[in-house]
Amino acid sequence: MGNLWIGPPGSMTEIDQAAKSFDRTADLGVSEFKSLGGRVTVTRNLAPVRRIKLAWDLLPPAQARALDRIARRVEGSGPVFVVDPAAGNVLSPGQAAGLGVAGATGITGLTQWFKTSTGAVAENAAAPGTFLFTAADTTSTVAWRCVGTGGNFPVSPGLQVSFRAPAAIAALGTAGVGIDFKKSDGSYISSLVATGALVSGTAPATAAYATPTAKPGAAGSYSLADACFTYGGTATSGVPGDGLPAMSVTGYSDSPGRPLPYRSIGLDLVEVSGAAG
Repeated sequence: MGNLWIGPPGSMTEIDQAAKSFDRTADLGVSEFKSLGGRVTVTRNLAPVRRIKLAWDLLPPAQARALDRIARRVEGSGPVFVVDPAAGNVLSPGQAAGLGVAGATGITGLTQWFKTSTGAVAENAAAPGTFLFTAADTTSTVAWRCVGTGGNFPVSPGLQVSFRAPAAIAALGTAGVGIDFKKSDGSYISSLVATGALVSGTAPATAAYATPTAKPGAAGSYSLADACFTYGGTATSGVPGDGLPAMSVTGYSDSPGRPLPYRSIGLDLVEVSGAAG
């Protein structure tokens, strides 16, 4: 398990001091109404919203200043990302399980996966709601999107990343995996590549985004279930997806510590859907 990283893609700050309090409870959006007759009606939002509350005592000046800049949006009004050390898999829950929305149009190409060469990602007609990658030849490659952003996974130089291919692909002796790194403008920098199911390494200088990829190395159709992409550790099979939503700071506290120049910082964040954050 690694440290917490927070900030916009490419310039996330590593906080190596454990927070004195860390609440990551999702807001389920559930409301209850009890009638005079005693019956209870429950309504809820379509999807839970992640909320995070963080507080640190006696942070060193450099880390305190970085959090202050994030809270006051000094670098801009866009959203930030929190690389949570408690999350063992930043793929979305459905994505990690190879699931989508049964019968949905465009869900594979627009929000969860895309092919980088020959092949196709499509809903499994025999099991609605599940998805398969069909490799046309040995070069066919599938890639994962960061659900909620529609694009790549945010990183910063020096951040350790690790990816494990879906179980069906990992079982092949011909399988290969990779992680592509890109600058903030989306231009390609370099890739980590490995033969087998697992690839791990560190984001290079100028990296702002990463894209995990898998190549079965043999034609056929493969389930996308049991994939894992993680920060600060080694990706393992069987880890449920936790997601990596874009977030906005909604609450901030900053008080001088004793002794100075240490500071005590608190942040409240909420998941957002808009790019403005």
